[in-house]
Amino acid sequence: MKKLPSLKKFIFSLLLMVFGSLVFAQKVYQDQQIRFALWAARDAYPGYFDKEKKQTPVESDDMYAVAVERIKEVTPFLLEGMIYGWRFDYTPYDKARRVEEYFEFNPVQTLTDADKEQITYVKPWAQDDRLWCWVEFRRSPQMMHIFNSWQVITNPHIKGIGYARLVDGFAGIQEACGEALKNAVREYERKLIKNKPKEIMGRVMITEPPLIGIDAGRYVVTLDFFLETDRIIKYETF
Repeated sequence: MKKLPSLKKFIFSLLLMVFGSLVFAQKVYQDQQIRFALWAARDAYPGYFDKEKKQTPVESDDMYAVAVERIKEVTPFLLEGMIYGWRFDYTPYDKARRVEEYFEFNPVQTLTDADKEQITYVKPWAQDDRLWCWVEFRRSPQMMHIFNSWQVITNPHIKGIGYARLVDGFAGIQEACGEALKNAVREYERKLIKNKPKEIMGRVMITEPPLIGIDAGRYVVTLDFFLETDRIIKYETF
C-alpha cells in the first residue's frame, strides 16, 4: 500500500513527459522542417473562377477541387513570410497634419517554381464544409542560413490580428495578413515612439503557424512575427 503514491507519481511524471514531447513537436515546425495546418472552404465564392474558363463548381468531378486550388494558392504566400519574411512601409494616419494612413508589404524574396514543387500537402481531412491538410516544406541550406540569422539577433516579438471579407478569397487572406502586420507594428512602435512618426520601414518574419478563422463573414488572421525596424522618419516640424 505504501508503494501506491510512488506509482501515482511515476504515472504523473510519465504523462508530463508525453505531454511535453507533444508540445515540443508542435514547435519544431519552424526549424528546418516547416509544418502547419491550412484549410479552404469547399464551395467557391462568387467571382472566384476565371470568366474565360467558364467553369463552375458543378462541372468539377472533384467536390474539393476548388478548395485544393485555393490552398495551393495561399500556401506559397504564407511560406514566403515564414522563410524570407515580408518587407513593409507604414505611414500612420495623422489627422492634425491631414496625412492619410498608408501601408504596403511585400515578400523579401519569392519562392521559385522549383521551391513550390518541394511543398507537400499531406493527411487531408474534411470538416464543416472545409478541406484541411498539413502543409510541409523543408528549408534549403540557404533558407536555414536566413532562419538562423533571425534567431541570433535579438529581435522583438510582435503579434497582430487582421480582418478581410470572406468573399474576396485569396485576396482577402492577403488583406487580412497585411492588416495583422500593420496592427502589430503600430502597437509595438506606439509604445516606443512618443510622437507619431512620418514613416516606418522594416522587415518581419512569421514565427508561429498562421491562424486563419472566420468571424461574421470575414477572415480573421492572427500572426506572430520577429520585427526588424530598418528606418523611422520623424516629422521635422509640425
